[in-house]
Amino acid sequence: MTEWKTLIVEDEAPTRELLVNYCLARPELKLVKVAKDGEEALEYLQNEEFHLAFLDINLPILSGLDILERLENPPYIIFITALRDKAIEAFEFGVIDYLLKPFSKERFFKAVDRALEILGNEADKPSKNIFNEHGLFILEKENHFLIPYGEIIYISSRDNFSVVHTEKRQYVTYKSLKSLEQKLPPGKFLRIYKQYIINLEKLSHLQSDNMGNYSVHLKDEDETQLPVGRKYISKIKELL
Repeated sequence: MTEWKTLIVEDEAPTRELLVNYCLARPELKLVKVAKDGEEALEYLQNEEFHLAFLDINLPILSGLDILERLENPPYIIFITALRDKAIEAFEFGVIDYLLKPFSKERFFKAVDRALEILGNEADKPSKNIFNEHGLFILEKENHFLIPYGEIIYISSRDNFSVVHTEKRQYVTYKSLKSLEQKLPPGKFLRIYKQYIINLEKLSHLQSDNMGNYSVHLKDEDETQLPVGRKYISKIKELL
């Protein structure tokens, strides 16, 4: 029997103990770590690979949503919350289930069965290329935004954060450009440089100089001009 490495993240002691006992009652789950706050959980998730995590949404220091925003390759997630309306945000992140406090052993086992079915079928982490049909869902500080794809002009990366540029404003998130790229619908956006992704609907034209360097011009109010990496030039020429 395959054992799936499991993490519990819960700040309330009674619920945490309940989760531990329920996990131990399922031999398919190998409980590896238990975290009491968001900071501790993020450290575990960044330094060790887990197949499944039971993650409370409301946590000290970093919330469950904050944690997912900072992860490149999160495990399968079952969210835990006392607030029913948080379930909507949970599914925006592609979690496989959520447990509404207080939950029964039977409800816990049902969520585990769903997770085990997915783990058994894919034998790996879920595809990160699943995108939200309504727009790009991001966290900026304590605020969550759903940005329609059509409003995005381009996305840039700076140091350890990314910036989503729209006509109205810029959204700053701690997600990497790579992880944001995996949330975008295929065929609508294109990486043109290690630091830039553009909305193809905003692409005006491609320009080159005497030195063989290329740049793209975008159809926005600022008439944005961005450099193009050499390995991306042929793809843009095909599209044009």
